[in-house]
Amino acid sequence: MCEEGLLWKAALEFLGPVRLYHTVVDLWVNATSPSRSTVEYLGSDVVGNVVLDVLRVAQISAGAVVPNRPSEPERLAMYSAHAEYLTDELLNIIPVENMPRSLRGFRLTRVMGL
Repeated sequence: MCEEGLLWKAALEFLGPVRLYHTVVDLWVNATSPSRSTVEYLGSDVVGNVVLDVLRVAQISAGAVVPNRPSEPERLAMYSAHAEYLTDELLNIIPVENMPRSLRGFRLTRVMGL
């Protein structure tokens, strides 16, 4: 999703850091194992330091750390399948009225199954 950083920031604003942590851990624990080991990175320049810190701790708590990837202070490695799953679920969790306008179209597309 090209607006991924905006979505994570909206989730932080709506849920707050503690609820975001618990929500992400719950989602991550229930995520299926990725069929491919494609990895992507979320950077603090995109999601902000608070979101990155929350995701880093949640990833460890959920046992979803990508093996053989060095820990980097400014970015987090995660499986692409997990990143997609988390963002799809966050689109459902955040009420439309709490989303920036640019994300509302993504939500509508998802609800309509397009």
